[in-house]
Amino acid sequence: MIASIHQPSYFPWLGLLDKIGKSDVHIVMDEVQLSDKAYQHRNIFLTADGKVKYLTIPFVKKDYLNRSLREIQIADDGWRQQHANFICNTYRKHPFSREVLPLLEQYYSITYGSLFEAVVASMRLAFECFGIATRIVLQSEMQYDRGLRRGELVVALARASGADCYLSGTGAQAYLDESQFKDGLALRYNHFTHPRYPQKGRTQFCSDLSCLDALFNLGTDGARRLLEEPAS
Repeated sequence: MIASIHQPSYFPWLGLLDKIGKSDVHIVMDEVQLSDKAYQHRNIFLTADGKVKYLTIPFVKKDYLNRSLREIQIADDGWRQQHANFICNTYRKHPFSREVLPLLEQYYSITYGSLFEAVVASMRLAFECFGIATRIVLQSEMQYDRGLRRGELVVALARASGADCYLSGTGAQAYLDESQFKDGLALRYNHFTHPRYPQKGRTQFCSDLSCLDALFNLGTDGARRLLEEPAS
């Protein structure tokens, strides 16, 4: 059984979806600290004129460094309408807007109880659109030594999931101790090459965006094939 582990991400980029889709079980880390500069509560989109823009879910920053990710609250519920308006205005003329916009309207119509709940709901919608059926487990639901950090924590979570193979992003090579992957637990790296696809209004491809960009340009069928086919 293949396990992957990652912090939750707001409408994640294709590289994370690719890794999750290749896993039998994916562990969502909800007991970690939120990083204001990471992609847990935000992601990258393109404006109508092709410029990069971050959409960020605002969170209550008071004492947030002493809280786990799942404990952090949303600061201003107006983010839902702001994000919905931006996405509609930006993507409404894209090839598959009629397919994708109703799904997002439903997502943004819900009042979420916490930042974590809103982010995980966006991930589950992405899984549905990309046809990812990987079993999702929360870190907080698992039994493991909560004193562990970084590489040792990854190994402990992978073992607690019952996996015999841990699928890691290549960025983790900097801190993983590969010698710890033994006694029935193997390590494999997911070497992801970002696929290119037609982006409305652009002659030069822009990668590493939220997965929503692929959905609006390709639709759900095309987006699913994007992760199934080798990148060109």
